[in-house]
Amino acid sequence: MSPAGSETLYLVDGSGYIFRAYYAIRPLSNSQGLPTNALYGFTTMLLKLIKQEKPDHLAVVFDAGRKTFRNDVYPDYKANRLEPPEDLIPQFPYFRRIVEALNIPCLELQNFEADDVIATLAHKLEKKKLKTVIVTGDKDLMQLVNDQVTLLDTMRDRKIGRSEVKERFGVTPEQVPDILGLAGDSSDNIPGVPGVGEKTAMKLIQEYGSIESLNEHADEIKGKLGEKIRAHTEKAVLFKELTTVKDDVPVDYDWDNFKLADPDPEKIRSLFTELEFHSLMAELAPQKALSCEGYQLIQTTAALQEMMTELEQKGAYAIDTETSSLDALQAELVGIACCAEEGKAYYVPVAHAEQPAGLDRKVVCEILKPFLARTDLPQYGQNIKYDFHVLNHHGLPLGAVAFDTMVAAYCVNPGGSRSLDALSMEYLQHKTITYKEVVGAGKKQISFAEVPLDQALRYSGEDADVTLHLVPLLQKKLRETKQKELFETIEMPLVLVLARMEQNGVKIDTDALQEISKEYDQKLKKLTKQILEEAGEEFNIKSTKQLGNILFEKMKLPVVRRTKTGYSTDIEVLQTLAPDHSIAQHLLDYRALSKLKSTYVDALPKLVHPETERIHTSFNQAIAATGRLSSSNPNLQNIPIRTEEGRRIREAFVADAGCILLAADYSQIELRILAHLSEDEQLLSDFAADRDVHATTAAGLFGVEPTAVSSEQRSVGKTVNFSVLYGQSPYGLSAQLRISVDEAARYIANYYKTYAGVSAYKEKILKQAAERGYVETLFGRRRYFPELESAGPGARANIERMAFNTVFQGTAADIIKRAMIVIDQQLRDQRLESRMTLQVHDELIFEVPVAEREALGALVTQQMESAASLKVPLCVDIGWGQSWAETKS
Repeated sequence: MSPAGSETLYLVDGSGYIFRAYYAIRPLSNSQGLPTNALYGFTTMLLKLIKQEKPDHLAVVFDAGRKTFRNDVYPDYKANRLEPPEDLIPQFPYFRRIVEALNIPCLELQNFEADDVIATLAHKLEKKKLKTVIVTGDKDLMQLVNDQVTLLDTMRDRKIGRSEVKERFGVTPEQVPDILGLAGDSSDNIPGVPGVGEKTAMKLIQEYGSIESLNEHADEIKGKLGEKIRAHTEKAVLFKELTTVKDDVPVDYDWDNFKLADPDPEKIRSLFTELEFHSLMAELAPQKALSCEGYQLIQTTAALQEMMTELEQKGAYAIDTETSSLDALQAELVGIACCAEEGKAYYVPVAHAEQPAGLDRKVVCEILKPFLARTDLPQYGQNIKYDFHVLNHHGLPLGAVAFDTMVAAYCVNPGGSRSLDALSMEYLQHKTITYKEVVGAGKKQISFAEVPLDQALRYSGEDADVTLHLVPLLQKKLRETKQKELFETIEMPLVLVLARMEQNGVKIDTDALQEISKEYDQKLKKLTKQILEEAGEEFNIKSTKQLGNILFEKMKLPVVRRTKTGYSTDIEVLQTLAPDHSIAQHLLDYRALSKLKSTYVDALPKLVHPETERIHTSFNQAIAATGRLSSSNPNLQNIPIRTEEGRRIREAFVADAGCILLAADYSQIELRILAHLSEDEQLLSDFAADRDVHATTAAGLFGVEPTAVSSEQRSVGKTVNFSVLYGQSPYGLSAQLRISVDEAARYIANYYKTYAGVSAYKEKILKQAAERGYVETLFGRRRYFPELESAGPGARANIERMAFNTVFQGTAADIIKRAMIVIDQQLRDQRLESRMTLQVHDELIFEVPVAEREALGALVTQQMESAASLKVPLCVDIGWGQSWAETKS
């Protein structure tokens, strides 16, 4: 069928789009560890093009390979091209699959570049008086512009016709190859004529019209320029040939196939589920929504009683709360949704603007309290710890918390998505109503209490319904991935342990923090003065641009790394410079102190709860891929352990009146786990005999007897011990110890001589990781690394570091969680008043009435040391004090 004259073909430079997408989107990966930033950017760019331009015909053109006919003519063509970034390489196979799933024709031709295919199609359509829009940012394709062919640079939102080419090159589109041939094109490794830049080339072609004509009149050009042109006449013609796109390559096409069609829903679902592009999948291949016809709004006490009867008959139910705030300990309850049968959810409003008469919060709480407290009706939730807090705050303790879909999804795959919206798309292919869609955003956002009841029913009922749908699916996944025991014995019991710790909170001495703030202010002023004196002028220390100019232009310090906007002055750059340049060390000290002041010293008083007068940090159970807990508001994991500044902050964490703090810290737990798993004879022997492992390591590094190891050598031994655990490279170790890379490599080699069993174990673990695509902790927790087999050398080394360390860090996390669960149960069983308040890395903090000091010290030590049975003893160091800092003295 012949195309109609008004129709236009949009040709996308697919290869150009790939690299633009890669650099435009921050690092991103799916739960399996596959990098997806370029894939996501590429997809969204195509969709944006379709939405904005509304093309009737569309195709994407890719380069078929790196070698083309131009390499036969000029072997150095594009020889300067670096290998693609390592995290882009595993993404390459997916781009064509994305285009195919979007139902867009995909073109490529061996031995030719995408530009040649584009030029040929445009030329053929031009003969038929049809228009072509080339979607690209490549200046080389400006040579194709004419009345029928235009360029569209979507990144700059710029259309390019004849006038824009004239403005850019000063010549007609047909003469662009002449400019590029003379001036060269560094991106393609075309040198051009020496001494001829773009401006000179423009003047010459404006005067002579072409390279061929220029060569004919080369004798007229005087001076060195003329000499260079005459010396490179043949090369100039060759370079022009290289930059001229071919418009007669043997590409077959069918105009009808270019007609834009709807995406293929099945391919979209399959591919986007793998890539975890859940929002895009919902947009392009939506499934039939879960039916909400069975949802019921509870508006009377009689209906509330009927709801409880229905839930009881089903034997288990999902629960979801709607509140006034994300702060679970201060949020006001607005409504409760329950669902015990798929498609049949209830919503109980308790504090809406249009609240049903006779069903206020007090009445609802009185009726629901004994029902929610029942221990024989399992309760399911998504991040149910939040609901537990909210309901408990309103006198509604949950009695049978049994399944958390967020935690289950985390166990199934710690790198995957865990939001309810994402899980709904992944497991149910159902797009949920978002919170933003219900309450709005920005200045127009309303509180949930203002949401009309019918919308609240639809939104909250769906959350409970989806949660109920997910439970059996995630139970099946837990069995398939062999994570059922981990979930049931560690992660699920831990949910309420963390909830109780969050409710306990910790006391803060705000007066002490005010004094520390003043102290830090003085230190920052002193550091500022030192930095400005060393710089020799006033400037804004916090301005990256000004700092870069001072360090690298005025002071002429060696440039370590550049960014797109100038000089990098990040922490790694300053650490590299610090040994030889005191200003860099002072900048590091300034930044560290400034961050501690803003993050902790000045921020902590603002986080004190108005009722309890304590800080209640939130423990995040489903974030770290290793299995470790993290905390937020405040993040206690980042308080420096060994610095004086960190100690000063810990002085502000204090015991309540009549109490004392107990800090119990596992001693060298990851090294002990390494000894157990690797069965290295030297490590097992050292720990069994309670010898100093760091001294043993230092003795092997420096070739001395352990008794002769100096304190400095022991410090190096300690650093090397942990660098091996963290999979650090010789380069990383050299930076940390400030030694040469060769010396660091010798340290690592000597380490493996001392501990040959560790070397063999590491090799075994990494081999298994490559074969299986995951590593496991001692308790079966998995972390997936599917890209390990296909990754390039640099990326592979980084992945191997993470994989090896996960085994030990994850096992240590499992062990302390097991201890927390047992200790929490013992505290309640023995009805002790002592409270577990904090968990930071390998350490637990307790607030202990003085009368319980002896009993709790023995209880905590015994339970922590027996939390796992290893081939070496687990040891716990305990300390007491009125402040957290004192427990370490």
